[in-house]
Amino acid sequence: MDLTSFYAQFRDEIADNLRLLSEVLLTIEQNADADRRRSELDRAFRAVHTIKGSARMLGFDPIAQAAHALEHILGQVRQGQRTLDRSLTDLLLHGGDLIGRLVAHVPHIPPAESSAVEQFLQQLSSTDTTTAFTPPLSPSPSPPPSSQPSDSEPPRTTRQTVRVRVDRLDRLFNLAGELVITQQWLGEIGQELYRLQETVERQQRALQALEQELARLRFSQSQRQALDTRINALREVQAAINDLAQRQSDRLDRHLARQQLLIKDLEQEVMAVRLLPIATIFNNLPRLVRDLAAVTNKQVTIEIGGETTELDRKVLELISDPLVHLVRNAVDHGIESPEERIALGKSPTGLIRISATSLGNEVRIQIIDDGRGIDPERIRARAVALGMLNTERANQLDLQETLNLIFQPGFSTAPTVTEISGRGVGMDIVRANLLELGGQVWVDTTVGQGTTITLTIPLTLITSRVLLVKVGSQILALPATTVSSILWVQRDQVQVIDGRPTVAYQQRTVALLTLADLVGITTGTPLTRQRVPALLINTRQQRVALLVDDLIDEREAVVKPLGSLFARRPALSGAVQLSDGGLVLLINPLHLLESNQHQAISSSVPGQPLPQPQRPARLLVVDDSFTTRELLRSILQSAGYEVTAAIDGADALDMLRSTTYDLVVSDIEMPRVDGFTLTSRIRRELALSDLPVVLITSLASEEHRRRGLEAGAQAYIVKSQFNQDSLLKVIQQLLGHEE
Repeated sequence: MDLTSFYAQFRDEIADNLRLLSEVLLTIEQNADADRRRSELDRAFRAVHTIKGSARMLGFDPIAQAAHALEHILGQVRQGQRTLDRSLTDLLLHGGDLIGRLVAHVPHIPPAESSAVEQFLQQLSSTDTTTAFTPPLSPSPSPPPSSQPSDSEPPRTTRQTVRVRVDRLDRLFNLAGELVITQQWLGEIGQELYRLQETVERQQRALQALEQELARLRFSQSQRQALDTRINALREVQAAINDLAQRQSDRLDRHLARQQLLIKDLEQEVMAVRLLPIATIFNNLPRLVRDLAAVTNKQVTIEIGGETTELDRKVLELISDPLVHLVRNAVDHGIESPEERIALGKSPTGLIRISATSLGNEVRIQIIDDGRGIDPERIRARAVALGMLNTERANQLDLQETLNLIFQPGFSTAPTVTEISGRGVGMDIVRANLLELGGQVWVDTTVGQGTTITLTIPLTLITSRVLLVKVGSQILALPATTVSSILWVQRDQVQVIDGRPTVAYQQRTVALLTLADLVGITTGTPLTRQRVPALLINTRQQRVALLVDDLIDEREAVVKPLGSLFARRPALSGAVQLSDGGLVLLINPLHLLESNQHQAISSSVPGQPLPQPQRPARLLVVDDSFTTRELLRSILQSAGYEVTAAIDGADALDMLRSTTYDLVVSDIEMPRVDGFTLTSRIRRELALSDLPVVLITSLASEEHRRRGLEAGAQAYIVKSQFNQDSLLKVIQQLLGHEE
């Protein structure tokens, strides 16, 4: 019987059971409840029992010997013959590590590893003070497949699973992405059909005008009959074209609606196959904390939450090392010694909390410790000592700028180099890995109380919500998650501070850069127009506004890899294919700013406080489209209003419950709570009978208009008839500002 086809499954199964063994042993060590310890012991026993049985079935005797020894010790603990103290737990964990090394060599286990098994078995025997346990070094050969093993291993149950290579899943997902592109292309064809109908309608109006002109002319009866015949023929052709275009448009709309649902279901199913619970990397952290605490002579417990949160397997691979480094830092740098904690009035045992939370297309991971925190003065002094900046510049840094220094290559506050830390490598790698993913890392700290490090990472690397912008003659894409807002910059708003252009935003000054300069595209002089869009980059340590020439669209896109040719250009995250087949580069602005070493850090300008005007009217814009939302926001902000945006009606209701607004501008067709329901609930549920509501929608029928006004809206604006001046005039009237 050819057993080679089972090796991969064997490795995976052993890895799962070793992970379970480690988790159970650490749980038992921290839990005094007898019933809980007993149930956990049963789980550990079954795990090593399964390892032993599988190893014997495939003929890997060293693995079977080590597992049999662990099973025997756990059996003694279950029967009360041995106590599972810390030293025995260490030995059992070491046995699990040994099995892991052996499995890594399957199917050819080297003699050195087999010798390590014998040494481990002898060590176990020497620690047995209650029974003379000497596990067999050469167990009897495995029985034939048709018989049961000699130790009555329980029968296996068949799992309905199949193993698929990751590259094949990637290919499958890319094909689903191609369907999305085809869907967009078909949607454009639908728009062409609409334009064809509009053209036919214009032709009909032109024909009617021609008839009216001909009616004023004198013709003979035969000429008049000939003209009428020709005109009637044209009418019939027009009617046929219009009918055909209408029928094809309706058919295409139905097809697109159904195909969109199918493609969405396909994407979700394929995505679900790619996703893995974050527990696959979280499960190793309790063991890591336990071992580090022992090395550093500290007492540390760890709490983990959100283990079922799922991430793309490639994302998990890229964040595994950064997460381990952050936990090591929390134990080594953050948590104090028991004596120091007692002197500070703290519990002698430090606490590290690790959690993962899903936020739409992103996942937020937090590493929180209750240790000594990060002293900003110490960081500034260390940066000066390392020659990173002078004393004068160091004293000008605010808290976030100071904390940002820990991510610089070579920076470390550790007084000595140890096996755990002090080499000045790690935090810069953490940030580099997060930037490569299109994610971010934030640090919050309070001296004496602890530190919170927050990682925000995309759910998957395959699809991304992107913002298309025009730079010069080229179109570029940026991840929508990196753009917090869109500003409309006017020439007279730009101020030069310390030789750099800046713009005021929310009572702060923000460095103003041009995306064209960062990517090396030659364009004309920036700000040649009166108003130019700028993208406010969504990062906590830096706030930078990037000028672009125009905004194109926001959409869900399939990100295609660029290959090895662009491997040294980390600012290029991939390419996005448009519906016409063209490719657009996806730019990572966070990495772009880092690589260009722009010191564009948002800070208040010393000695130049911004004026504090009277409070403008506060407006709430509600729309599920990013582009429409930001367009309305920019129009209203330019008119002097204070604008807050909500992504749908439910989000708007939450905001209205906590904040007072002077007027609401809302779309109608939105998920969760639509505009009609939002307006009605503003009146009935929130009892805001005097709050003006303006509905802006593509629903142009009189029935929808009447329904909006009946729900309580004061104005109803159709998007196809949208005019900026008209909107502002309506808002001024509703706010009572009309002169």
